[in-house]
Formats: sequence, C-alpha cells, structure tokens
Amino acid sequence: MGRGRELAAARRDLAAGWPLLVTGDPGMGKSAFLDELARELAAERELPVCRVRVTDFAEGQSSTITPLRLLDVRGEVCADALARLIGEPPNQLRDAVVRTCRAVFLVDPAVVVVDGVPTGAATHSLLTALSETRSPLLMSPAGPGLPFDKRLAVCHLGPLSRADRQELIRETLAGPSPRQTLEAIERFAGGSPLLARLAGALPAAGSQHGPPRLRVPTGLSDEAGELLDDLAALGIEELPAELAPLLGSATALRELRRFELLHPTGEGDLRLHPLVRSLVVRDWSSAKLQARQTAVTRALFDAAHEHPGAFGDHPAAFVDLVSRSDTVGEFVGPLADQLAQRGRLAELLVLRQVRWARTGEVTLDAPLAVAARETGNPELAAELLTAHVADTTATHAADTTVILELAVTAHHMGRLTDAEGHLATLPSGRGADGWALLTRAAVHCDRGDLRAPGPLLRRAVEAHQVAGDRRGEAWTMFQYGRLCLLRGQAEDAEKLLYAAQEAFHAIGDVRGVAWAATELGRVSFPLGTPDPEALAMARRLHEHEGDRRGAAWAHLWWILAADQPGFPWHNEFSAVAHRFRTVSDRVGLAWALHHHGLALARAGGPDEEKRRAADRLLEKSLSLFETAGCPHGMAWTMLEHALRAPARRFLDADWSAEIRHMFRLVGDEAGEAWVDLAESAPDTAPPYELVRRYPAAVLDAVEWTEDGDLRIPRAARHTQPEPRPDSHDPAGRGPAGRGPDDRGPDATHAHVRLTLLDDAPAQDESARIALQVVPGARHRWSTAPLPALRARATPLTHAEVEPPHAVTVTVRGEGAEFRFTPHRPGHHRLRFTIEDPVTGAVLQQVETEIDVIPSSPGPRAAAPRPEPARRA
Repeated sequence: MGRGRELAAARRDLAAGWPLLVTGDPGMGKSAFLDELARELAAERELPVCRVRVTDFAEGQSSTITPLRLLDVRGEVCADALARLIGEPPNQLRDAVVRTCRAVFLVDPAVVVVDGVPTGAATHSLLTALSETRSPLLMSPAGPGLPFDKRLAVCHLGPLSRADRQELIRETLAGPSPRQTLEAIERFAGGSPLLARLAGALPAAGSQHGPPRLRVPTGLSDEAGELLDDLAALGIEELPAELAPLLGSATALRELRRFELLHPTGEGDLRLHPLVRSLVVRDWSSAKLQARQTAVTRALFDAAHEHPGAFGDHPAAFVDLVSRSDTVGEFVGPLADQLAQRGRLAELLVLRQVRWARTGEVTLDAPLAVAARETGNPELAAELLTAHVADTTATHAADTTVILELAVTAHHMGRLTDAEGHLATLPSGRGADGWALLTRAAVHCDRGDLRAPGPLLRRAVEAHQVAGDRRGEAWTMFQYGRLCLLRGQAEDAEKLLYAAQEAFHAIGDVRGVAWAATELGRVSFPLGTPDPEALAMARRLHEHEGDRRGAAWAHLWWILAADQPGFPWHNEFSAVAHRFRTVSDRVGLAWALHHHGLALARAGGPDEEKRRAADRLLEKSLSLFETAGCPHGMAWTMLEHALRAPARRFLDADWSAEIRHMFRLVGDEAGEAWVDLAESAPDTAPPYELVRRYPAAVLDAVEWTEDGDLRIPRAARHTQPEPRPDSHDPAGRGPAGRGPDDRGPDATHAHVRLTLLDDAPAQDESARIALQVVPGARHRWSTAPLPALRARATPLTHAEVEPPHAVTVTVRGEGAEFRFTPHRPGHHRLRFTIEDPVTGAVLQQVETEIDVIPSSPGPRAAAPRPEPARRA
C-alpha cells in the first residue's frame, strides 16, 4: 500500500540488470516489499524464488553462511556441489562456496531474496556469486550502517503518506472509531506501516514527541504474554510455524496472531518483527535476556526430541539457536547427528563454521560424512570416515561409531563383504548394540542369506527398546518386514511395513516413510498384481527428501511393476542403471543389469545380436555381484545366463554344480528347485518342491518356449519362500507324509476369530468387533475344562478402542466385544493380545486392518475391503 512509485523504480533498476538494495527505517515494510517484488519477477521471468533470511552472525561468518543457505534452498540441484565443499578447510570455505554458488546459478538462475544482510563483506560475496548469472538479487540491510556499493541500485522506503496511513489504520480497526482515536493512532504510528497495523490492535502510551511504546492490552492472556516473552528472548526473527506450538499452546499462538504481534510469512514461518521484539525486551537487563534465551532454547530442544522431525524439517532454525549462545553447546552433538541422518549438508557446514569461529576447532567430520552418504555420495563418505579412523587410531582406539558408519556406508555402496569386515572389527559390547545388529541383518538380507537376520533383528529390537531409541526400533521393524517379504510371507510383511511406516510418521522420519512405501509397493509382486502407482509415489517421496539411493531402488521396482507390452523398458533400465552408478550402489546396479539383460533376451527372440547384448549385460551383472559379495545374485544370474544356451551349459555338470553351490551357500532350497526344473525336459511341470513354496500366480507364469528354453518369472527371484504349512502333494499325503486326516497345525492349535459386526466405520464413528477363541479338533481345550482367558485390544493408529482394559474371554463360550472409533480416514490397524490370567503370559497376539472412509453428511456405503484386511 502506498509503494507504487518505489515498486516501479525498483522494476526499472532490475530491468537494467542492477542488484537491488531496499533500505528504510525499522517497520517500513522492507520484507513485504521484497516478497511482492520477487513474486512479480518470478512470474514474469518464469524463475523460482530463493529466499534467505540472514541471522546476525559475526562479520567473518555471514559472507560464507548466506551463500551456503542459498545453495541449500536449491534442493537436489546442489547435492553434489555441497558434498564437494566438505573437504574445504573452514578458512578457505568462503571462496569455494562463492565459486560453487556462481556455477549453480549460472546453470539454474532464480530470483534471489536476501533479507537482512548484515555486513559489506556478505554483500560483496553475494554480488560476486550472482554476477552475470541472470539471477535478480534483492536485498535489505540488517541495519543502517551498510556501506554503499557502486554495483547496487538503492530503493529507499520512507514514511507512508498521511492518506495511506489513514487508509491502513481504518482497514486495521475492527469498526468505526472516534476521530480522536484515529488521530492518536496516527501520531503513534508515524509513517510506519508496521506500527499503524499494531496500533490498531494495541493501545498506545506516551507523548506524541517521545518514542512509541506498546502497552500489553487487557485482552491478552498471561499464557500468550509468556509465549511472547519466550519468542522475543529467542532472538530469531522468523520461527517455523510447526515449532511455535512446542513452546506454547495453540490458544496462545492464536492470540498473538489475532493481535498481529506474530504474522505468517509466505514461507510457512511466523515472524516477530525486530521492532516488536525491541519493544518487548526493552526493559530487560542483559543477564535476564541471556538467562531467558538459554532456558527457552533448552525447552525447545527438549520438546523437539519428542518430535524428531522438527530437526530435519527446520534445520536452519535449530542451527541458529545453537549458534547464538555458548551456553547451549551441549546440543551441538545431538543436533549434528539429527542433521546427518537427514542429509542436511548445508546446515552441518554452517554449524561447523560457527563452532570453528568460536572455538578454533574443526569438528563434525563424521556427521558430515554421514550426511554426504545420505545425499547419494557414499564414496566421499567412505573416504572421510576412513581418514577419520586413521587419524584417531594414531593416538587412541578408533571411534566405534565411525567404524559402524563405515559399515553402513559400505552396505549402501553394495560392498557387502567390506561391510561384514567392518562389523567384525567392532568390540563385543558395541557389536551387540541395536544399530550394529540391524546393519548386520540388512547385509545378510542383501546377500540372500535369510537364516541369520531373524535372531539378529530380535536382539536389535530389544536393544533399541532398552535404549529408548524410537528411530532404531522403527528401522528394525522395517527390516523385519523386508525379511518377511524376502521369505514370501506377503501378509506378515505388509503388516510389519505398515507398522514401520506409522512409526516413521510418528517420529517425523520422511526417509523411512519413503522406504516403507517402496517395500509396500513390492508386496503384491508374488501375487501377480504389481502396483506401479504406489512405487511411483514412493520414488517421488525419495526424490523430495534428496535420497537418491532410495529413488533408484523405487525406480527399479517401478520398472518391473509397470513392464507391459509397449513399455519403454530399454530406456528405463538405462536410466535406473545411471541412478545406481551415481550413488555407487553395486548391488542395485547388478540387479538393474540383470533385469535389463533378462528383458532384452526375452524380447530379442532369435535375434543373435540382441542375444549377445543380453549376455554382455548378464556378464557385467555377474561380475558386480561377485565384487559385492552377493551369492544370491550370482546364483540367479548364472542360472539365467545358462538358460540362454541350455544345450551348451546344462550338459556340463560343473556348471550346474556351481549354480547349486551358490544357492546352497545362502540356504536357498527354492533356488535349487529351479535348477532342477531347468535341467528337466521341456514342458515339464514345476516340481512339488516349488508348488509347496510359491503362490499359483508365480508358477502360472512359468513357460517353455518353442525352442525348449525355460522362462522363470521375475517374481521367483524376489523371494526365497519356505514351504507353506498348508501345502500338500498331489497324492494327498500332507506336508510331512502323514495320513490325509492330519492336515497340519490347524487341528492342534487354538485360533483367535475376529468378526466386524457393523459396516466399516467412517471417521469418528464406531463399529463393534467380536473376539472368540476357537480351539482345533485335536487341541486339548476341545474336550478339557474350558479356561477363562483375558483379551486386550490396542489401536496401532490414530483411533480409540473401548474398553481400554483387558476383558474375560471363555474358550468355546462367551467371547468379547470391543468398540472401535477411528479419528482419521485411511488404513487402521488393531492388535489383540490373549493372556493367561493366572501367569500373565501372553499366549497369542493377532493384528487386523480396517479401511475407514472420511466422514460425510450424506448417506454412505460400506468401504470395500480386500480379503487380507478382513482377517487377522
């Protein structure tokens, strides 16, 4: 309002190629002016907007930190550029950052808004970084002492005209006001748009010639006043809107926004203007301000530990908090770990610069390496971690945390043998902690050896629970789900992966959510009903989080799910192979080449050139699997390679023996059965050993070509299924050769039966669930006196179950009834626990899923539920 002339002048300067500096007294609306100007330029030139607010770091730091944060807001475009800056010493980082910034914005220009540039050095760095990049630069100074640079155009915002002031005041006031009130407010506000807006909400005090003062209105509650003091004590001009509730209630926040003491920015932050802050803390002593700042910062960190996603979603806010006071240095380590896990390279570099400037120490090498790994640069991470181990072992024992991170990095790079080697060097105490056990289990799964991960993951869960590590527990649950998926236990895998996804949501780990979504997209593969849409969504989640390795795996599974006649698989396989090469994942690249060769061989038919190309891809895949230490991938690739020329290879007993040896090395009996089928005569039906392991959808896809070649479905190599307990051979002898009347464990086990008595509930509506314990015909409870058991229901999602306590259940008699009330639509999960009331022992736990539709004022139909979701 009232800035049309200044806006037009600024547009002329920018059109001439000048960077723009917007000056003016506090409260003149410089930030709003910059935002409006940036929006217009972005729409006009079709460029993104990169906005950075500069915190009041020291003179020597802002010229490095501001360009670093500019690189950070560019996202994945700058991931590799930021990783290359890790090796720069702190005293040389500024020049390297400026060069990197210039290179990035030359290729990808943007409208750059830098609010609050504090020094001439910082201005010089920005001008150097963005000169001749076609990126308009809009800045405002942090104070009045910014030196003028001849390369800058200056736009000064003076006081509003009287007419504009009066119009703004009238818009601010809720209703008509006496003329005396309007004149008093106008005198109070002067020409400041900010004070004009605040004056309409808060009474003014003092003479018209003195400095403006605000008096807290009688309508502001004590709670809101305390929150205002806390926010002022933090000293941060903008606070992410999600963090503010960690300090005060939603009611207090609404009050402050209603009185316009806080107002939202276009970037999702809440802004406490420096002028308002100065009025709040004006009468505070420096000791009181410091003590309040430390207390509030500590409270914010403590609250954030209960909401870990806050660290990753708003890293700059926490880095600024840690950097402002030496008294909160204890938070540097935990904050660095949180930033590293989420790949926040830029803010880790900022944190390192600040600590170096204050202490002279160059620290955070290990977290920076971990962040590089998480952003798809594991080679650099391994180099840094190896150097760190070499430096530390020269003086004392190597840091076991760094050795564990080396093992994780080797696993990400597909160097499974190296990962096992690093894990073997851990001392016995550290080798038994949750993360070491989890990493060891993940390496075994990628090697294809599914015998060891189960016990390892059980120990990992216990270790994480004892340590109170919710993130470790979620990742262990995820790996458990992945293990079930590899074993062909689709329903168990789906339940565990959904539970892991809920756990990731609860702690704000978006990367974990994306990985769980990727594995959930694979659950339907063995059933012959792949879901490419779910995998495409998972890939987008990985890309949004900057997790390039996760995006590569989701891309590979999407190709296999979407492969239909006419699908451009050749281009897609080439693209996904490039993704895996970029993140140095040998196992991922080997599987991509394996499936590419498989597709090429099957599509090529008699074309000899395509057959040779397919053989070359399979040979490269085999070499990579061998280098990685993945016997399962080697076995399948050798088998497929052999199937390309069966007349030559299967006559050689040594070749078949080597393939069997590889399958036997990881305990894959199903793989050996596929070799049996490959050695049999054409058109032979799958043997019983395969029938009792694989679902019909997989075996129906087995085919013999006219040339007598066997085509094994892709889904077969995704799992190593164990024999199903309900499988029977054609003679009807049962799974273990027993008589036809002994059909497995059903007759000797007691089961929990759950029945949904009503339609699937809508959001915030209730439905009844009946629970019964039903013994099998040969179970002792079928004839013995009937015991009384206890049943307890626990919601695993956002829902309520009544009664919340355990209830009595009589076997073969009176069951229990629970009332389930969901509080959000979508997938809900419930766990029922059956206990012995005498000993307190848990006899059985079952889980079930219910789909909930959103509430609607109109009539509704029951939500369709897939069959697996109806039963426990």
